[in-house]
Order: sequence, then C-alpha cells, then structure tokens
Amino acid sequence: MSKMDTKDFIIGAVVGSIIGASAAMLSAPKSGRELRADINKQATNAKDRTIEFTNTAKEKGNEYSQLAKEKSGEWTEAAREQWGRVADRANRLGDKASDLGDELSTDVKDLVEEEKGEGEKLAKQVIQEIEETRDKLKEEASEAKSK
Repeated sequence: MSKMDTKDFIIGAVVGSIIGASAAMLSAPKSGRELRADINKQATNAKDRTIEFTNTAKEKGNEYSQLAKEKSGEWTEAAREQWGRVADRANRLGDKASDLGDELSTDVKDLVEEEKGEGEKLAKQVIQEIEETRDKLKEEASEAKSK
C-alpha cells in the first residue's frame, strides 16, 4: 500500500467536493440558468477551497521542514558535543594509562638494577667464601702431608 501524501489528499478533497456539488445540483429541480449559476458558484467555491487547502498544506510543509531542520541541527550539535566529551575522556584515560605504564617500567628497571647489585654482592661473597674454603683446604692438605 502506498503512502498517502498531502497532494493526493487535496486532489481527493477537490474531486469529492466537485462530484458531491454536481450531484446535489443535478438532483435539485431548477431552471437551466439557475443550475448553471449554481454550478459556477460551486466550482468557484471548490477552486477557492482548493487554493486554501494548497496554501495550508504549503505552510504546514514549510513549518515542518523548518522544525525538522532545527531539530536536526540541535541533535547534530548535541551529538558533536557528546562525542567531544567522550573523545576527551578517552584521551585523558589513554594518557593516564601511558603514564602509569611509564612509571611501572621505571619501577621494574629500578628493581632489576637493585636486585642485580644485590646479586653481584652475593656472588662476590660466595666467591670469597669459596676462596677462603679453598685456602683452608690447601692448608689442611699441607698439614696432612707434613704429618
């Protein structure tokens, strides 16, 4: 089923008015001159009503068109503002995440360096103890040979 628009409605109203007026005039007992005068009067009325309907339809169409443009502009602006807020927040969150990542990386590097230093100290201590133990074992071996 097709969508009925204003133009179709106006055409239907005019045609219906003309047919209704013609049927009423033709069924009434009048002389030819009176009948022609009535038909002419009804045709003028129908024409005037058609012009009135057309003008009303144009005015309403313009009003609705203007309203649609205004609302469309308002909604577009609201969407832009909302998108701007979302984009700003996303950027701030991204920056914060980046900063936290940098801080974590620095902390991990510091811990690795600290642990590396501790590991080196421990390795030197183990080497020293091994050397001391080696020296003691050499001494004990020397003493055992000399006895």
